[in-house]
Amino acid sequence: MPDTSTTTSPRLEALIENVPGNVYRRVRRPDGSYYFAYLSSGLFRYFGIDHERLLGESALRFDWIHPDDKDRFTSDLALSAATLGMLDHRIRVVGQDGRVHWARGIARPERLADGTVIWDGIVIDVTREVEAEAALRITKDDAERAHRQTTEIVTAVAARLRQPIAELESLLSAVGHSAAVGDAVRTCLTATLEALQCVSDGSNGATKSSDRDANQTRRIEALGAAALTARQREVMALMAQGRRNKEIAQRLGIAPGTVRLHVAAVLKAFKAKTRKDIAQA
Repeated sequence: MPDTSTTTSPRLEALIENVPGNVYRRVRRPDGSYYFAYLSSGLFRYFGIDHERLLGESALRFDWIHPDDKDRFTSDLALSAATLGMLDHRIRVVGQDGRVHWARGIARPERLADGTVIWDGIVIDVTREVEAEAALRITKDDAERAHRQTTEIVTAVAARLRQPIAELESLLSAVGHSAAVGDAVRTCLTATLEALQCVSDGSNGATKSSDRDANQTRRIEALGAAALTARQREVMALMAQGRRNKEIAQRLGIAPGTVRLHVAAVLKAFKAKTRKDIAQA
């Protein structure tokens, strides 16, 4: 049986326990069962998962993984074991208190002579990033829904005004400068026609403006998805709300210096010089 155990000095152990994540060595036996040869407690302790219990399991049941993600998780493991490809996936984990968190696992596999596969890797908490991505999707969906509703309303208004405008134009053309119609009535009819035309033109203009806004939203979202990380998109959303670096740092629980780096990345991705330029991208 190959030696897959790990030994660490007390100093290194203390360092690993302070890492903002879980450091682990997971082993896949030739019979397809799994166990942890090493597992730090850091992140799992925050998740409310007993890492000592997992270390004690001779065959992992993966019962801390959300039921809807377990099949995908085990499939990813099997594929990584077969191809020795890098394992990098996001899954939901469930603590003993029932709370659900998102975790990202990254590990590189190694196959031993007897077919045993070992992954040395790390698990990090990505709950905030996933929630930010979901919020952006909701914002985009809300914007597109509002655009569709606005278009339907203004189109209906313009359609309903078309007939009254045509009738007024016909009436004014018929009466012309007839003495039978007083100047006050003619002026009133003319003003009414101009007002209806203004409303109709404004409705058409609003439709075009709404189209432009929707297209801009899609361009910005597409650029963000292609050029920015999840954390940078989260920072960008707060920038769009007019929040300053200190506020963003407090909201996200990161250092102001880190915020400055993310802001610089957002500005670079949009080829913008100032925060105001982001809204005009």
